[in-house]
Amino acid sequence: MPSGIQFPCLRGLPAAVVAATILCAAGGAARAQENLLHGPHPFLADNELDAHVLVATGLGDAMSGAKLAVDYGYKLWGGAVPFGLDLALNVQHANCANNTAAVSCDGQTGTVFETLAGVKWKFATPIPLVPYFSAQAGLAYAFPNGADAAAGFMVRGVGGANYFFFDWFGLGAQIGLSLGNIDYDSTFTGSHTYSVLDVGGGVELQF
Repeated sequence: MPSGIQFPCLRGLPAAVVAATILCAAGGAARAQENLLHGPHPFLADNELDAHVLVATGLGDAMSGAKLAVDYGYKLWGGAVPFGLDLALNVQHANCANNTAAVSCDGQTGTVFETLAGVKWKFATPIPLVPYFSAQAGLAYAFPNGADAAAGFMVRGVGGANYFFFDWFGLGAQIGLSLGNIDYDSTFTGSHTYSVLDVGGGVELQF
């Protein structure tokens, strides 16, 4: 092709592409800003999934450590105070913080699984902040180091609040208390009372 041939219609193409990209990005940001919640949460979705990372403190001979709590909720009633079914699986792992020859960590380290079912209440506010309370009951399965595994009945109460940036996405914090009794055998020398206080933060997705 002769080098002297030019295409005037293509001279402004790069600038047009850049301008179109900027306009699209600005439009997307504007739409996202419009979708942000500014008033009360509408409670439109029936399903929710929560995940929280917690720090657990065992009272007495109960284990302490990091805890992961995962909840699935299904809305049963959406009135002034929505409430629904709450199913939870919590996993707590405890390491030895004072492992010396004079102090044994057996029994207070290991892993605990909490399998729970209950109900959850939510409370509307003038802003997208949603306080909640959950009451649950179920079984705790304990796998302590230096002793045989055991299980026992437990109850759990959780209170917290989520701030929803969108109607389907919120971040928040919660505090929980688990109480019960683990049916250990003679290999476990501590108390059978299961009492754990935990606090942390997480995310909620509604769909």
